[in-house]
Amino acid sequence: LTVVIDGAHGAASAVSPEVFRLAGADVVEIGTDPDGLNINDGYGSTHLDRLRAAVIERGAHLGIAHDGDADRCLAVDHTGTEVDGDQIMGILALALKDRGALTHDTLVATVMSNLGLLQAMERHGISVVQTGVGDRYVLEEMRRSGHSLGGEQSGHVIMLDHGTTGDGVLTGLMLAARV
Repeated sequence: LTVVIDGAHGAASAVSPEVFRLAGADVVEIGTDPDGLNINDGYGSTHLDRLRAAVIERGAHLGIAHDGDADRCLAVDHTGTEVDGDQIMGILALALKDRGALTHDTLVATVMSNLGLLQAMERHGISVVQTGVGDRYVLEEMRRSGHSLGGEQSGHVIMLDHGTTGDGVLTGLMLAARV
C-alpha cells in the first residue's frame, strides 16, 4: 500500500510516517519539516491541494492529512477525491460492524453530519445518535451510552476502545486498513 502522509508540519510529522512504515506501507512524506512557525502553513487537513497532487503524481492508494496537533485526519483517495470526516466515520463504522465491534451498532456524530452519512448508516443497519457540535459532546454521549465510535465531519474521530480523544494517526491507520 502506498500512502502519502501530510504531517501539516506539526505533531504527526515524525510519528505518522514511521507508524505507517512499521505497518508495512510505502510512505511518501509531505509537510513533515516543522520549524516551530510553519504548522498548518499550506499543508494539513485544511489545505488538501498538495496532498491531492502528491497522491496522483505518485500513484498512491491513499493520502492522509493531519492537522497541527494530530487529533484530526482527513484523506484523499487514489483519484485525489477528498474523504471527509463523515465518510471516514462511515467507513470505520462499517468495518467495526463487520467485525462485531461496533457497540450497539451505533455511531455517534454531531448535528453537522451530512444527511448522506445518516442514510448510508441506516441502509447498513447502523443507528446514528447526534449530539451538539464539538468532540466534547460526542465523547459525553459515547460514555453515557457505551458507544465505541463517534466523531465529527472535521475529522475528529474517537474510538473508545483505544482512547478518549481524537487521534489522527490511529484514524488514518484504521482507514488505510480498509483500502
